[in-house]
This record gives sequence, structure tokens and C-alpha cells, in this order.
Amino acid sequence: MQIIIPELARSPYAPIVIGSVIIGFAVTIYRLRRSGISKQSVLYTCLLTFVCTLITSLIFSFKITSEGIGAGFSGLGAAVGMIAGVFISGLIIKDKPEIVMAAFVSSAPLMYALAKTGCLLAGCCHGKEYYGPFAVIHTGGEHAGSFFPAQIIDMIAFLALHVFALILTTKMKNKVHAIYLILAVTIPVRFLLEYLKYTHDGSLISSGQITVLIAGAVCLIIVFLWQKLLKIGSPGHKTEL
Repeated sequence: MQIIIPELARSPYAPIVIGSVIIGFAVTIYRLRRSGISKQSVLYTCLLTFVCTLITSLIFSFKITSEGIGAGFSGLGAAVGMIAGVFISGLIIKDKPEIVMAAFVSSAPLMYALAKTGCLLAGCCHGKEYYGPFAVIHTGGEHAGSFFPAQIIDMIAFLALHVFALILTTKMKNKVHAIYLILAVTIPVRFLLEYLKYTHDGSLISSGQITVLIAGAVCLIIVFLWQKLLKIGSPGHKTEL
């Protein structure tokens, strides 16, 4: 069995990525409202977080080549921007910040998984050359060829991470511990999935994996600063569920 992707007249990448972010934010909004967070707090938090997500995503993908200036959508940049946006909004709004951070962190894998549908159809981020079962065959365009289904594995892995994150943030009373556990699992998974992509040069650790580790470290640092500055988890702090 092979998966045939025909050449499309227009790339569906951008609409799918935007749609994945909208769906992820919609899931987050639903969870925040179910947790009793006010509409105003949800609105301002989502606006600030969306702007931060967009800006850092573009910054991470920004590059200057011989053909000119280019930019796209970086999942790693989006993750950093999202956590930074929640961090900043928590400093300003302070409406159950641990629940807000947990909701956004648990929705991030869902956004990434859905966005990979765009990668699959557009042909970017494909796997190494492969002709076995479930090979993804692009019949034309820049990425024509037969490849290992790296995008599909990305989608499955991150949908599973989303379910895992939902369970943790729903069942665990200590939301901060849940957030750290989600990041502790997500970062290694994202690191390992890089081995499947055509961009991996066969070395023990590629430049893409180093970028993953740097982005993961930045996310952990932001969460740590967020926890300390808002004194979340301190003896005097209470979480209202």
C-alpha cells in the first residue's frame, strides 16, 4: 500500500496551518471557559498569545537567501511564542494562570499534528527516500518522489501527545507538574522524529535536532520564570478548579 499525493495547483499549506491554529485555540477557549475563566480574560489572553505565536513563528523561519528574503511557519517558533504569550498574559491578567498555561500547552500538540496535514499535501518536511509499504509518493512539483511517511508519523505521535496532555491536565491537581511532564515527553519525541526526515544528514545529532533542543530549553526556562514570578506552587498559592 502506498499513499499517492497528486500535484496541486495551489499549495494548501497556509490555509491548513492557519486552520490548525484556529482549532487549537478553539479547544483551549472551550477548556478555559469550562474552568470558569472570564470571557474578558480569555479574549485578551488569546489575542496576546496569538500575536506572540505568529511573531516568533515567523522569526524562527526567517532567512535570507540568494533568491531574497523568505519566511514561513515554524512549529518550534510557534510553541515558544505561545508559551511566552501565556507567560506575559499571566503577568498582566492573573486569572488562574496555571490553568491557562496548562490548557495552551496541552493544545499545542494538537495544532502541530493538524498542521502536518499541510506538510503532507504540500510535500515539505517529508521523510527520507523510501519505496516500501505506506510510502508517500508525490507525483509532481518541487518535492516529487517516494518518501518515508514522516509527516503521518508526526501526526499520529502528536495526536497521541495531545490525548496524553489532556489526561494529565484534567486529572492532575498540580497543573505545574502536569505542564513540566508534558514538556518532558514532547521535547524528546520531537527530537527523535527528526531522524525520519530527509533533512537529517545521518549524523548522531543534526542541526535540526539542536534547534529542537534549544527551543525546548527556551520553553522550559519561560515556564520556570512564569512559575517563579507568579509564585505558582508556593505555599500561599491556591488553584481554583
